[in-house]
Amino acid sequence: MSQGLEHRYAKSKDGIKIHYVAEGNGTPIIFVHGLGESHLTWKPQLEFFPARGYRVLALDLRGHGESQIPPKRISMEDFARDVESVLEAEKIEKALMVGYSMGGLVLLELYRLYLQRFEKIVLEAIAPEYPPAMTEVLENMSMHEIASQVAEFAVSPYASTELKREIYEIISRTDKRVYIQSAEAATEKSYRDIIRSLRNPVLFISGELDYISPPEVVEEMHAMVPTSKAHIMKGVGHMPHRERPEEYNQLLLEFFRGI
Repeated sequence: MSQGLEHRYAKSKDGIKIHYVAEGNGTPIIFVHGLGESHLTWKPQLEFFPARGYRVLALDLRGHGESQIPPKRISMEDFARDVESVLEAEKIEKALMVGYSMGGLVLLELYRLYLQRFEKIVLEAIAPEYPPAMTEVLENMSMHEIASQVAEFAVSPYASTELKREIYEIISRTDKRVYIQSAEAATEKSYRDIIRSLRNPVLFISGELDYISPPEVVEEMHAMVPTSKAHIMKGVGHMPHRERPEEYNQLLLEFFRGI
């Protein structure tokens, strides 16, 4: 029986303290958040899956949430090793993996390094590559301004004010240097080759109104991976797991159970 959400810490390969939450018993699912976020973005999923026979683990990537801000520049490989450190701390050999936006790219980086760690993979709202980070623009904005823009444009016009406020609250807490370095790291290379190398069952999910990971890009990635499925969620933007959590959770549950 689940004892409720536990807050734990792991140590990444370079000694950075990584915070994560864990709950439930059964098959492990690792959730990896997007740019400037934390484990808090996965609230509906952390509530749903433990009651259905899964152990959920959601980390805060370095510099995000309650994890330590590193003294050195952030890289995608560092983020991938943060995920690996949680698997090591929990003595998990293989897990179901769920990555949202930048978190999906982190999982692709992890796959390149430790493909034996993966069972099934959910890649939500990703693209094989992104335009360069707008560093100069971001440098001249406060985190209040950055978080306000993300909260407005990451979701569809139909998203509730309450959801936008939650997104703002999560992102506005992030250190600006961490946010900019993470954005730069996530946009510095193409992930096409890693996507083509995927051999595990993969579910690509995106919102119909997502301008960052539009439906045509999802179909393109789906065509690259013979073992994949693709699902476009109607009427949502770049954040399906928060805009339509019930539908999203059911999609994942059916994928994990092989329905």
